[in-house]
Amino acid sequence: MVAKPKIGVFSDTHIGRCIPRAVGELRRMAYKHSFTQAINIFIDEGVDCAIHAGDLFEKRSMTPEDSVFVKEELQRLVDSIHDRYGKDLEIFMVRGNHDGTYESNALDYVRHPLAGYLRVLGDNPLQGLEEEHNFGGLKIAGMGYHPYISGRFREIKPLIRKAFARGDGLKLFIIHNFVEGYHPIPPGTPPHNLLAIGDLTGLGADIVVSGHYHGRLKPVTRDGMMILTPGATEAVDLSDEGPFGVYILEDGEARFRSINPLHEIRNVKVSSKGALKPPRWFIDKALEEVERYASSLRERGVNGILRLVLTGLTDGDPYDIEDKLAPLLSEVREETPKLLHVDLVNRVEAVHHRVPLPALGGGLEYASEILKPLGSSAQEALKIVEEVGLALDERASQRTGLLTGSDRSTFVEKWIKILEAAD
Repeated sequence: MVAKPKIGVFSDTHIGRCIPRAVGELRRMAYKHSFTQAINIFIDEGVDCAIHAGDLFEKRSMTPEDSVFVKEELQRLVDSIHDRYGKDLEIFMVRGNHDGTYESNALDYVRHPLAGYLRVLGDNPLQGLEEEHNFGGLKIAGMGYHPYISGRFREIKPLIRKAFARGDGLKLFIIHNFVEGYHPIPPGTPPHNLLAIGDLTGLGADIVVSGHYHGRLKPVTRDGMMILTPGATEAVDLSDEGPFGVYILEDGEARFRSINPLHEIRNVKVSSKGALKPPRWFIDKALEEVERYASSLRERGVNGILRLVLTGLTDGDPYDIEDKLAPLLSEVREETPKLLHVDLVNRVEAVHHRVPLPALGGGLEYASEILKPLGSSAQEALKIVEEVGLALDERASQRTGLLTGSDRSTFVEKWIKILEAAD
C-alpha cells in the first residue's frame, strides 16, 4: 500500500501587488514576507509536494525582481526538502485571474529548464486537451481561471473524469474560481463566473483545492469529496480579515497553519448610525480611533496600517472632513512611526446632496441593471463590460490605470455596433 503524501497547500500570494500606492513598496514587501513564511512552513513540515491554487503573481504591477524572488524561494523549498528529508519535491499550480491570460501567463516567468519540479496545470483542459500528472500516489489535474467557468467546466468535465478514472491513488483537482455553496459569493458576481459545489461532485476527485476566495475556509465534505480553500497568505485588500496562512494535508486531514504578517492591518468604522452629525463630530471620533490604535501599536511594539471607514450623515460638506483630518493624521503618524499608514475611506453623505438610489449591488450586477434599456443587446453589452475589466487587469497603464488608444478602439467599435442596433 502506497502511503498518502503530505501536501502543502497555499494560494493567492499576489507577489508584486503594491496597493494602496501610498505604501505600495511596503505592501510589496509584505506579500514577499508571507510567501517566505509559507515556504518555511512547508520546509518545517517536510511536505512531499506543494500546491498553489492561483494568483501567484499580481501581473499588472510585478517586476522582474518579483519573478526572480519567487524562483529562488521555490528552489529553496525543493533544495531544503531534499537536503533535510531526502525527498524530491514537486510543485503544482494553476493560473489565477491576476496571473494573466492563457496567452500571456505570468507563471511562464517561473518556468525554466532547471525547474523540473514545477508543473503548471489547467490551461490544456481549457483548450480541450486531456491533462493529468501522477506523483507519489497522487493523481493531479487542474483548471486555470476562466471568466465563463460555468459553461466551460461542463464541456471539459468529461475529460477530467476520464483522467481520474484511470488508475488508483489519491485524486486531487485544483481550480481558481468561486464555488457556490462553499465560498461566500461577492455581490454582483454573474452566474457564469461561478461553479456550483454540485458541479464538482461526480468528478472523481477525492480532494478539490480552490483558490480565488481570499479568506480561509474550513474544509467541507460532499459525497466523499473534500473541498478546501486556504485563502490568501496576506491581506489582498486592506479590508480583508485574517487569519492568513496555509493548509497541510496529511492522512486525510487538513491542518491550518497561520502566517505572522510583516505588519498588522486593522479595520475600524466610525458611524453616526443614521443620525445627522456635524463634520466636527466625525473628525473628533476618527481622531480618537487613530490615537487609540497608535497607542496600541506603541504598547505592543508592532507596525500597523489602519483602514478607517467613516459612514453616516452630515449637515456640512463631507469633503471638509477629509481636508481637516489629513494634517491631524499626519501629526499622529509623526509621533508614532509604527503607524505606517491610515487609509481613510469617507462614505459620509451630506443630507442636502443625498439622493435615494435603488439597491443595485455592485460590479456586473450594477452594470446589468444599467444596461437593461438595450433590450436584446444587453447581454452582449455586459460581455463587453467583462472584457474591459479583464483588459484593464492585463494591459492598463501603470501611470494612468487606463487602456491605450489602440486597446480602447476595439471596445469602442463593439459599443458603436450595439448602440446602433438598439436605435
